[in-house]
Amino acid sequence: MKKLSVKAVSLILAASMLGSLAACKKNKENDINNSDTSHSGQKITEDTPWFDSKITDVEIDVDSSREVESTYQQLIGADDKNIILFTGGQYKMPPDDQINWETFDYSEYSFNQISIIDRASGESINKIDLSKAFGENEYYDHAVYENGMIIASLYVYDENTYESMNKTVEIDPATGKVSDSSSGDDSDDSMNIERTFKLGDYKVDTEMVWEERSSYILYITAPDGHKTTVEVKKAGEDYYDIPVVLLKDEKTAVVPVNKGGAGDYVFFEMDLQSGNLTEADAGAYEWLDLEFCYNPFTGSDGSVYFSTPVGITKINFKEKCMEAVFNYSWCGVNRNILSNLQIAEINDDSFVLCGDSYNSNAYASNNIANFTIVEFTKAAKNPNAGKYILELYSSYGYTSDKISDAILKFNETNSEYFIEVTDRYSKFDDADYRDINSDDDYEQIQLGSDAKMSNQLAMDILNGEGPDILMNVCTYGQLNNDNYLADLTPYVGSLDPEKYFTNVIDSSKVNGKLYNLPICFVVEGIQTDARNAGASGIGFTTDEYEKFLKSQLNGKDVITSGQAFYFVKLYTAMSDKFVKDGKIDFSGPEFEQLAEYVKNNVPEKARSWDEGNDMDPSFAVGATIMKGDMPLDQAGPAIYTRCYGLSTYFYSMYECQGGTAILGLPSSDGRGPVVSPYISVAISAQAYNVDACGEFVKMLLSDEVQTDFAMMDNFVISREAFREAGKKAVEYYGGEGSDRMAYGNPDDHIKFTEKNVEDMENIVLSCSSCNVADAAINLILIEEMPAYFSGQKPLSEVIAIAQDRAQKVLDERG
Repeated sequence: MKKLSVKAVSLILAASMLGSLAACKKNKENDINNSDTSHSGQKITEDTPWFDSKITDVEIDVDSSREVESTYQQLIGADDKNIILFTGGQYKMPPDDQINWETFDYSEYSFNQISIIDRASGESINKIDLSKAFGENEYYDHAVYENGMIIASLYVYDENTYESMNKTVEIDPATGKVSDSSSGDDSDDSMNIERTFKLGDYKVDTEMVWEERSSYILYITAPDGHKTTVEVKKAGEDYYDIPVVLLKDEKTAVVPVNKGGAGDYVFFEMDLQSGNLTEADAGAYEWLDLEFCYNPFTGSDGSVYFSTPVGITKINFKEKCMEAVFNYSWCGVNRNILSNLQIAEINDDSFVLCGDSYNSNAYASNNIANFTIVEFTKAAKNPNAGKYILELYSSYGYTSDKISDAILKFNETNSEYFIEVTDRYSKFDDADYRDINSDDDYEQIQLGSDAKMSNQLAMDILNGEGPDILMNVCTYGQLNNDNYLADLTPYVGSLDPEKYFTNVIDSSKVNGKLYNLPICFVVEGIQTDARNAGASGIGFTTDEYEKFLKSQLNGKDVITSGQAFYFVKLYTAMSDKFVKDGKIDFSGPEFEQLAEYVKNNVPEKARSWDEGNDMDPSFAVGATIMKGDMPLDQAGPAIYTRCYGLSTYFYSMYECQGGTAILGLPSSDGRGPVVSPYISVAISAQAYNVDACGEFVKMLLSDEVQTDFAMMDNFVISREAFREAGKKAVEYYGGEGSDRMAYGNPDDHIKFTEKNVEDMENIVLSCSSCNVADAAINLILIEEMPAYFSGQKPLSEVIAIAQDRAQKVLDERG
């Protein structure tokens, strides 16, 4: 561990309530199965959990003589021999001008079927065509697999009354025979059954009811078939979700009801015999963390399991805890794929996950889902025994598909180290977005969340308890110094500017050091006609943008933030002018120029998103690219864009009258647009082995990884990968993907060429600043600058206060 500055150590001492200095050294004795502690530097042993896997991709069993347009598949259930699967979709229809719409029958081009998949071979052993199994005007809704039978819920449409009724049928998976099990019952006529839970011998269905207030109805089916209806509602309250119903004992269920925010639950205890509902003490269930409980599954032991971004969690009602029973790091399968699958079966030493997966190539029309079955069996010993763990942080433990592939490759090829993804920081993210209604509201909460997470990571790193590798922390500007992060320059090396966007890397440096390496990034700025640019040709000075605002934009700014947040946006794009070597200086003319422009041209508050719904096309809603029908003759002269890839760039041309330039935000020097990395990598300065982490950084710059990301419609560091993806994008949007650009009149279509790709490449080359926002400093400016904007204080007085506060923050960090 490198020596820390006195100021850095003082920060640790100031937070001694979180742990003494004696805790600085990582505790290698910690249980490797404990997901709440750091595993960095721990040695994997033979008895560390590991699961062997078998992957089966199920082919769609439809008419092979017809071209399939799209598919949707859904797990119905499984037993020890078979997996039951629903497949719905459409065959490709003829062109519109070849269809007689008066006689056209959509059903001739759709398919709905249930397939019985043999688990041993992965082959379909029986297929039930639901269009033949059901009667006229009967339509499949959902199904479950119970006691060897498929219980399907249908809705039946009455053409005379225009009403629908619910109907339940039983289907024999071996013969396809359908028998009516219930119809027209008062408890079954709802069309909105959300979830079904098996609680011992009882069954509970949930239905959401939208009236003046949102509430729920529960339908309890007793062992003898008797049905009880229970209303879950309370005057003045909205109930938005019941993710799971749990069995407390043989006759009592626990019903957690979400009121709209993360972790904001009210708990009820329900008598399954009588249906009596009693509100319980929330404190008795505070251990119940249901944030990721989207598709709960009841195992053979009666316990409820659900998937999270990092593995599978069991609700251990007996011990009153959330028990991690499987971590995606304990296998050799892409964790991103696993996080999108459902649990089909689970036992002590084996389990099955399955679900849809789609082609990840953005430049190919492929709406055909592959159904993937992954069977896991606990291995006798861990094949990675002897390796040391490097802990990787990513928000909520989520990693993208290609980052997940890179982690797998590192773990397979590195003989000494093993990357494990952690979600132990998820508990610190308690941001509540329920009441936001403007760009300002969103930015306020996001900055607060970033500041909180940045503080926690900084403290853990200084304490020697932080992760080794940190993904996507570019906006945690607090970490950009030697006490927290390592300089990645040695691992990036000297790159050829003809082959890489080295300007993007240079713009990401702080005081000449590369603390975060952008992997994929957004280009953020004003998309418009290049003739609207200021004298620099790539951006606007504040005076130039003011002229543009009052002329071409007719006074309707495409940057929709209110004064304080607008100012912070401009300040962040120029932060290199104000913060250098740990010193902050707001006294220069650049700061004053930004402040005066905002005071004179920007409204105090952002327009609400409700107001934004009726805006004319020249007024962009925040940083969101609205994909509505907009012919070129109705588009505005400019939009504020956060351009993620060539698809976004092409789409945006429709929204700004064919404008091909992305220009910088108003600044003192007319600089170009801003780079905002959304996939980036950093290494902790206190990492267990910085050089080993550096090998992972090198892997993310490899041609393979860069090309994979580019083909998913991302801007990447490799110019060669960018160009290769550009050719595919032009080919796709000029051919099979042209209908995705079919806005308004077909005559308005823009023909995209490689010249557009060259334009975008030059736009990226014009970027000289990176969004390395320091949330704590930005929050100070948001608090102090309104006093100047409103005329309460002169700018000099506001600058003195804000600079003093900001410098103290920097000094405390060391």
